[in-house]
Amino acid sequence: MPHRLSYTDPHQLSSDQMTHAYQRAGESFMLAALVGGALAASLATEVPLLHVLAWLAFHLLTNAGHALLGRRLRAQDPRGRVGANLSQLMLVTGASGLSWGATVVFLPGLSAPLQQLVILLPTAIGVASMTRLAALPSVQAAYTAAVFLPMLIGLAVVFGSAYWALITAIALIWGALTLEARRAHQQVVALYSAQQSLEDKAVRDKLTGVPNRRAFDAAFEREWNRASRLKAPLSVIMIDVDFFKKYNDHYGHQAGDTCLAAVAKALSAACRRQTDLLARYGGEEFVALLFHTPRDDALRIGESLRAAVEKLQLEHVANTTGVVTISLGGATCLPTPEHSAQALLESADAALYRAKENGRNRVEWAQI
Repeated sequence: MPHRLSYTDPHQLSSDQMTHAYQRAGESFMLAALVGGALAASLATEVPLLHVLAWLAFHLLTNAGHALLGRRLRAQDPRGRVGANLSQLMLVTGASGLSWGATVVFLPGLSAPLQQLVILLPTAIGVASMTRLAALPSVQAAYTAAVFLPMLIGLAVVFGSAYWALITAIALIWGALTLEARRAHQQVVALYSAQQSLEDKAVRDKLTGVPNRRAFDAAFEREWNRASRLKAPLSVIMIDVDFFKKYNDHYGHQAGDTCLAAVAKALSAACRRQTDLLARYGGEEFVALLFHTPRDDALRIGESLRAAVEKLQLEHVANTTGVVTISLGGATCLPTPEHSAQALLESADAALYRAKENGRNRVEWAQI
């Protein structure tokens, strides 16, 4: 299926979940550094300074790595985030969580007030992480496990059964947090899906169901810039239903609407790649945007679009073929400062004009 500007696309939803989880990566690091520094200052009053500094260095390093990874993901193209290594995310996030859980090693040498601080502070941190990381359940699970598991093991080893009530309470907090994170994840998914449903209506053509001109313009600008950065070829195919005015005159406007909807469905199905975008350009015109597609590949796609519509065998007595057909004009370029997005569209439009002049039901191409 072609790429959809919609959260009904699981890839797009996954991208936005990742954005949600790391939308304040820098602020989270600053908060972790501030709280960690305050905790280190307290620990230094009762623990050898070298041990405290070693923990603080580990804490800052792991949380900085987590923040940098989050910022890098957010800087990527939305579709690029989908390919993020989930195992890497879990490892880096788990390491930052472990920096809190590791404070349990200080328990034996601390006074009762500081013991309480070392127990309560990581618990609060684990709870506070839920609102962000719940968007990525496996990452959130790795983080909370790294916070709570060392704490439970440390309490059991250091204090044994004497602290069974506290150990049980922390285990219950961990379990409750895990259940609540699942509910929060469902709410995040529902929120973004509902938001996209509204956005989707604004960029989708009501008659044909494919993206509209507004959606195409936004996608074209985005893909042009992306192709320019990656030095990748970009192709555009302009499509026009042959003798559509005559079709309307003969069969009526309602039949014409039905015809356009059927053509759009066939064209959309023929745009099989996830990165392809098929949109209604206006009237009986459609346009296909093909990212990272050189001329020969784009020509093959254009021919498959033409064949898909002809295969419908929709009667059209005013057409020389007797059935509904389309004419296509395409253009390919490698975006550079010497080229412009508008020139690519104009070249494709000129190729479409040649296709009509040369008999219709054909594909013509321009290379700029």
